[in-house]
Amino acid sequence: MRTSHVSRIATRYQRLVLYGLDLVLWSRLLSSRRGPIPLELPHSLLKIKTIHCDPPALFVADVNSDLSHWEEGFRAVYSNVFLNLQTPDVISEIRYAHPAPSFKGVYLWDSAFTAQVWKHWDSEVAYDVNRAVINLRDGDRLQHVVSSFSQSAYTQPPVMAWSCMELLDWQSHLTKTEFRENIYQPLKDYHHWLYNHRQHENGLFFWAHPYESGIDNSPRFSTRDESKFADTTHLASPDLCSYIVLQNESLAKMAEYIGQQDAVHEHLQKASQLSERMNEFLWDETDKFYYDLNLKSGEFVRSQTIAGLLPMWAGVPDQSQAEALRQLVLNPECFNTRIPLPTVSREDPDFAKDMWRGPVWINTAYAVILAMERYGYREEVAELSYRLCEGVYRTFQNLRRFYEFYDPERFDLEELNRKKGNRFKHLTLGSKPVKEFVGWTGLINPLVIEQLIGLKSDHGQLLLSPNFPAIMRGKGFSLRLPERKLCIYVEVLINGDYQCQIYDQDGLFNCDLKSGESYDFQNRRIISDE
Repeated sequence: MRTSHVSRIATRYQRLVLYGLDLVLWSRLLSSRRGPIPLELPHSLLKIKTIHCDPPALFVADVNSDLSHWEEGFRAVYSNVFLNLQTPDVISEIRYAHPAPSFKGVYLWDSAFTAQVWKHWDSEVAYDVNRAVINLRDGDRLQHVVSSFSQSAYTQPPVMAWSCMELLDWQSHLTKTEFRENIYQPLKDYHHWLYNHRQHENGLFFWAHPYESGIDNSPRFSTRDESKFADTTHLASPDLCSYIVLQNESLAKMAEYIGQQDAVHEHLQKASQLSERMNEFLWDETDKFYYDLNLKSGEFVRSQTIAGLLPMWAGVPDQSQAEALRQLVLNPECFNTRIPLPTVSREDPDFAKDMWRGPVWINTAYAVILAMERYGYREEVAELSYRLCEGVYRTFQNLRRFYEFYDPERFDLEELNRKKGNRFKHLTLGSKPVKEFVGWTGLINPLVIEQLIGLKSDHGQLLLSPNFPAIMRGKGFSLRLPERKLCIYVEVLINGDYQCQIYDQDGLFNCDLKSGESYDFQNRRIISDE
């Protein structure tokens, strides 16, 4: 099946038929009969996909209320991400990830985010998920999607370099030579491809099609039902420019890791130049926001979407600009909804609970939280992370499923739509968010581990810096990371300080931390931010 041309054609045809039957027929007939995703994964099942350790586990101690939905949701994320992991087949020679059973392909930015979910469970799987995308590139272009029966002519948000750099920050089983040849060089070539094929003369970047942005029916680009699309090639887009800045930063770190100092300077210089142009052309001083710029008319596309917050992720705004964006993030009429960070500001006239026109998508929300962390907004990071996780875990408790996107105001799907009026999409994917979607919904688990419990890594050096909001005081959290042979217990004291116990291969250690302090695992000492 892997070597015979005839067999490959037959296999792809068979998979196409099965895909159509599952998507259009069986998913409709059997969805009400399907049981919940199993929370326990026996070792015999893990070995089928060559996984040799248990997934991370979370336990919450709270005498005043029940937070069992956090424990259950945390486990269910890893069950879902495991079931969506695919073994080598006619698509890929190495393991790869489906975002959901309905999306039977290898997707660029979905995989980059999925790898972040895997990195705390099995680092080799995390690298495989990303390398599958890199290996399936078309020339130098990373493809939007590759499936059994189709390939895309587009790319997708270029976050793969960021994702691979994040994996490297935690650990790498690859040698420097393997990393240079299999990760850095293909991503550097892709970076040059973007500069050659997606850059305007003024140095800013554009999407070739709204689908390339991943933000399909956003009011920036499209009508709600996608009956009309804007010509995005005439726009300069803040999200793509932000991703390119971030990609330059990530490639610079990779180049430093493999000892290519000339490339470090080149990438950092490009990041600085693009940041300057974004502030010159895409920042609106009146609204204090980043917008798409129509280069034909010279006017902004005044759609207040989450794309205008993403420059913070790449460190583009100065401190005063970042403060203005922070105010929008914290404004309940804009992005500070019950489940925070909707894809369109609540006060925007085009806000609707439909796909990218208002619901919360965990990947872009996650990016904004990383952006807030970058600018030192520690309290805001704790509050946003908690409410985002609470929203997803609570919705899972109510519906027993994970979904593609979430209602910013409710813990259910009642008011959500999926491209309302688009009959073809309703036939193939339904009128509600896709089920069992953990391609980036699973990012809530890294939020718990890295932002709330505060386990950080800087080129393999582990730090513990808990950061919980006031509502979580009096509660205790136990985190088990089998691959690292590490257990952490954090108790949030009433005064906001933390009592911590750390059990690793060297034994049991206790430490008391104040807000903003970190515990250095390697040197067994407390570090103050001051």
